[in-house]
Amino acid sequence: MHSLIQLSIVVLLLPLLSFVILIFFNRKLPRRGDFVGVGILGSAFAISAYIFWQVVVQAYDPAFRIAWDFTWMDLGNVPGVGSLQIKMGVVIDNLTSIMLAMVTLISLLVHLYSTGYMAGDKNYGRYFAFLGIFTFSMLGIVLSDNLFSIYIFWELVGLSSYLLIGFFFEKQSAADAQKKAFLANRVGDIGMWLGILILYSQFHTFSFAEIYANLAAGKFGLSNAWLTAAGILLFMGCVGKSAQFPLHVWLPDAMEGPTPVSALIHAATMVAAGVYFVARIFVLLTADALHVIAFIGAFTAFMAATIAITQHDIKRVLAYSTVSQLGYMVLGLGVGAYSAALFHLVTHAFFKACLFLGSGAIIHAMHHEQDMRWMGGLRKNMPWTFATFTLATLALAGLPLTSGFLSKDAILAGAIGFANVEGGGIFYLIPLLGFFSAMLTAFYMGRQIWLVFFGESRTHLKPVEEDNHAGHHAHASHDAHSDDHHEEHGVHEVSWNMRAPLVILAALSVFFVYSPDPLDGGKGWFMKMIPTPPTVVGAANPQKGAMLAGVTAPLHAEAASPAVHGEVAPASEHDAAVATHGGATAAGAHGEAKGGHSYSDPRQAEVVHAGHAAHYTAIYISSVMVVLGLSLALIVYVFGIIDPDKTALAIRPLYLFSLNKWYWDEIYEATFIKGSMVLARILTWFDINVVDGIVNGVATLVRKFAFLNNSFDKYVVDGAVNFTAFTVNTTGAVLRKLQTGKVQSYVVMLLVLVFGYFVFYFTRLIH
Repeated sequence: MHSLIQLSIVVLLLPLLSFVILIFFNRKLPRRGDFVGVGILGSAFAISAYIFWQVVVQAYDPAFRIAWDFTWMDLGNVPGVGSLQIKMGVVIDNLTSIMLAMVTLISLLVHLYSTGYMAGDKNYGRYFAFLGIFTFSMLGIVLSDNLFSIYIFWELVGLSSYLLIGFFFEKQSAADAQKKAFLANRVGDIGMWLGILILYSQFHTFSFAEIYANLAAGKFGLSNAWLTAAGILLFMGCVGKSAQFPLHVWLPDAMEGPTPVSALIHAATMVAAGVYFVARIFVLLTADALHVIAFIGAFTAFMAATIAITQHDIKRVLAYSTVSQLGYMVLGLGVGAYSAALFHLVTHAFFKACLFLGSGAIIHAMHHEQDMRWMGGLRKNMPWTFATFTLATLALAGLPLTSGFLSKDAILAGAIGFANVEGGGIFYLIPLLGFFSAMLTAFYMGRQIWLVFFGESRTHLKPVEEDNHAGHHAHASHDAHSDDHHEEHGVHEVSWNMRAPLVILAALSVFFVYSPDPLDGGKGWFMKMIPTPPTVVGAANPQKGAMLAGVTAPLHAEAASPAVHGEVAPASEHDAAVATHGGATAAGAHGEAKGGHSYSDPRQAEVVHAGHAAHYTAIYISSVMVVLGLSLALIVYVFGIIDPDKTALAIRPLYLFSLNKWYWDEIYEATFIKGSMVLARILTWFDINVVDGIVNGVATLVRKFAFLNNSFDKYVVDGAVNFTAFTVNTTGAVLRKLQTGKVQSYVVMLLVLVFGYFVFYFTRLIH
């Protein structure tokens, strides 16, 4: 087994070890064992950083891939299926290495931050145990080399999120939120499982490498429509986990969990899983499936941004921001801007984790207040939080010199290139929604900065009646902190263990971490390490190459498996197969190689070049939109030229439409939920009156028949038997009188009979 594979397995198991120790023994450990969680995650990050260094920095080969698997379950020859073996395995490539480092780093910082934020909570140890199982589940998704393994960890992520979203289970709102998240994700997961089954029915394997090799060889026996359906069904898993329309409704309610959990969910675990999964299955997605994905991503980005502009809860604004940014990532994958979408996944993880942890610091300092209308002026008392939160905000808005500027504009450039190659028309709606969402992002984040950090404190303006509900958003984790203590010391900066993660995450939101060029254009290390994946072409998927748009590094014509310190990369035969499929074979058979670049479809080169050509156009338009958004926020909330309250009254229907989240919850309540209740009542009636009626009717008929049968048996059968017995018994009684055993009696009877005979005989003679 390759040493890096061994180390990756250690990384996977360390958070599980943290969970086991803390769930069983936290009450016996000092500080409920928080140091165990922090220490173990620190070790996991150190090993992940080493893997990252070996793969991304030293090897520096975008085609790097090693894998290892074993037979987990062998069911033999199953009737109707054939030989059924289920394997488990680990794969390490550039994307895996980057994700390992990202997930473990953010989880480590959340662990450290939580030692301050969650101090005093009655379930302090259990909280850190749940963080461990959550991290373990996400790492399992990252390392899995097959669909079945991913699905197992996929469901574990769902379970972990259920436990953490409803951590304050004594609150009804938290209990409702965890159920909502769980059920919404189950809808997506059903579709994902159906997609897995479609692929298994064709290839009898769950392995990514084997599936892709079979697709490249044209062994998909069903039509292209079936492959499209399989891709869309698999994408449903992303729709659930990454909160895309129409299953986006669970993510804002997930804010009921502890704020550090929100950072973990929104940055490195649950929502990242969906985008990562689509990246892993990108090779098998048809052009039609990618069209669907692109439009869903664009619509989600726009819709969530329009909702965020009117929300008052500081965490809810960030939640809808996450939904919107995830829409960008999905949009990027849909238009073929593969590297740009994954680039944004990483950059967003860092600045969004910073924003959520910063909001936690603000809530902590404001005595659990989450409504931005009653904040203000916090930059004076919380300079570290202000600086880090502002830098992360600028990255989210996509201002130049930030990481968000590089990744988001790369997606938008890919969207423009895609629309140009597709001939415009309705496809221009995708970049249009993307740019408009960028303006809205800058507006609502500018609004948040001004309301929270600038001006004077507005705590005293809070209506008295709302004070009765001051604890509505309060976290049980702070029950140990008295309000008298906060009132005595006022608003102040958070402690070092909460401040250090903010500084680290803010530093990772600056452009030079990812590229020496502030305008990038694909020159950064990330874009070079994650090139556009190979295209599966053939009878099943002839137009896929046309979809590979975006600002991405070109494909390598030579995808031979590299060596790391003299060790051959592939660990199994199917790894070699997919390596061949990913490189020279696919390109040589279906495309052309020029100057070291290969394209598996002639149109792919056109699309990629169109994305590159649109790079500066995207930068200019995006920059203008960001400036417009921030300027509008200044005009409304700083200079007061436009009164937001009067504007809300003037456009009240639109304002309420945004404030009430497009009424999606109400729509689902009126349709699916009430519809389910109506269906339940109909089924209950049917069960009582039809099913039970039939059963009860049959039971009545059976009882009637049994009564008749019993009567016949009692009066006819038993009557005949009893009459026979009576006759025999009576006859016997009479005959018993005649058989006395005395000779005298017999002589008398004989004389009587003889006398009777003579009487009878002579009587007949006389007549």
